Amino acid sequence: MNKLLSVVKRVPIVLIYQLSKLSPRSKKIIVFGGENGKAFRGNTKYLYKAFVRNSNFKCVWITKNKKTLRTMREMEHTVYSSWSLKGIYYQLRAATVVHSHSIHDDFTKVFLGGVLSINTWHGVGLKKVWAARSQTFTYRAIHEKNKVKRYFMMLVEKTNRGKENYVFSTSETVSKFFPETFLLSQSQLPILGQVRNDVFYQKSIDDESVDKRIKYSKTVTYMPTHRNHGLDDPDINNVIDFVKLDQICEENDILFILKRHMFSKGKIPGNLKNILDVSSDEIEPQILLKYTDVLITDYSSCYTDFLLLNRPIIFFPFDLDKYLMHSNEMYFNYDDTTPGPKVTTFSQLVKEIENYCLHNVDEFKEDRIRVRDIFYSKEVQKPVLKRQVDFIQEKILS
Repeated sequence: MNKLLSVVKRVPIVLIYQLSKLSPRSKKIIVFGGENGKAFRGNTKYLYKAFVRNSNFKCVWITKNKKTLRTMREMEHTVYSSWSLKGIYYQLRAATVVHSHSIHDDFTKVFLGGVLSINTWHGVGLKKVWAARSQTFTYRAIHEKNKVKRYFMMLVEKTNRGKENYVFSTSETVSKFFPETFLLSQSQLPILGQVRNDVFYQKSIDDESVDKRIKYSKTVTYMPTHRNHGLDDPDINNVIDFVKLDQICEENDILFILKRHMFSKGKIPGNLKNILDVSSDEIEPQILLKYTDVLITDYSSCYTDFLLLNRPIIFFPFDLDKYLMHSNEMYFNYDDTTPGPKVTTFSQLVKEIENYCLHNVDEFKEDRIRVRDIFYSKEVQKPVLKRQVDFIQEKILS
């Protein structure tokens, strides 16, 4: 009964979405967005800038974040709030939207019923998402046994997609599980890479914003993911002894950088000399990875991007069994696709940091290449902006 009520509550959304299909749409208008509507960064930022340079298109960025709105206007970009009159107008008029998560997350989806959706996605990794993940509405809709409920649930589910849809893949292997994930055919999954990784191979204006300490120190970066959207996240101080770690880093001239997920819990101690928390900073994650010597992560997809640099990775899956049970299933066996030492305690973590930073012990170089080639095909292990722009212009907008 509760499931049916939750579907009924979504009826107005379905109706407005269907009505939006009647809106006349122009191929000359492209709406961009990303990062759950919260920030101007990632894959879509670079595509937006590329298309802005092409005067043949009216390019508009849509955001749900006041700070992003203000910052982008100061940069003289064409940007509107998703619920503003102009924001609604351009969402109703654009024939194409380019985004990084979903039209539900990045825009006001009820105005996008007739669009062609280009989803750059925001990272390829281990975690199952969307229709492949049993905790999601989409998965439940597909597997609902009651035909009437399934029909209405699928009507709701379709409001998360455009009239036509493409999702950018990164390899043949990734493209094998993307159809299950996004409910698309192989022809809708072009292997075009992640344009945000272009900064690994060339200088970017974003390099100028990097703290000098990060550029010129021996850097170890910890980038953990969330647990069930923060519901199962432990206090980070119960995972890492920051005072002790700071002493070790100071003694050995190591800069430890902390980039926490937005759902992370706990406040780290103040007055730490060699630990830098950039979690609230505007720094692009890819720029941070570019200047990282050793990465520490758990289940985050950041490590697959970092593999393109072939630098050491320490995996810190201190709660793997619980994570698999309550937070996320995985596409791959964890041990088979994580090329680096696995540690589950703080003392083990410190030992591996010392192995890499003080003793230059690295036994996983070849294994990193093996796993890199699983997630990234050879043709996208290089700058891909032109490849993506050409595809959009020649295959979609022409």
